Amino acid sequence: MINHRKNYRRNLAPVHSRQSGLGIVEVLVALIVVSFGVLGMASLQLTGMKHSSGGFNRSKALLYAQSTATRIRLNSIAADDQNYAGFNSDSISCDVAPAPFCQARANNVPADSCTTAQLAAFDLFSVSCGDLGSNGAEKGVVGTLPNGALAVTCLATPCTPDSAYQVTVSWSEGRSRTNTDEMTTRRVQVRLRP
Repeated sequence: MINHRKNYRRNLAPVHSRQSGLGIVEVLVALIVVSFGVLGMASLQLTGMKHSSGGFNRSKALLYAQSTATRIRLNSIAADDQNYAGFNSDSISCDVAPAPFCQARANNVPADSCTTAQLAAFDLFSVSCGDLGSNGAEKGVVGTLPNGALAVTCLATPCTPDSAYQVTVSWSEGRSRTNTDEMTTRRVQVRLRP
């Protein structure tokens, strides 16, 4: 006779080997999940910084374009004489201050007397290169925007006193400042009639 009760009792006996703590597999899985989360957050941070920088550059470019447009409107005689037309910041050197210097300087040095044409040249230098300080010109389109450039064009051919002008501020943006294939040129344009 086979004793079924013994086999039945043996199979129902409580197991005394309970696991306590975490196994190595669980720890590794948790570490991988946390690593992916941290990498995702780092990627979001970098993307946010890139877009923030692009917005900041766009704001600066718009301020420079508006400053140039205001200077053209204030010096409308020079605009009528086409002293602003055809300007490109690539054609000037920010190391050499324009003469005469149409703005008061440090140490109570007064501004020089300027004609409207000289004031137009000074305006374009000031926006392109910035204020002239002890370290040379700084804080202009060329110095504050990556590959920054300022251009002023007359929108009529031939340019007449009633012609409209376009002020263009351009700069470069991209993931890499060294690889030109990843760079794109951005621009802000303002149109005005002086």
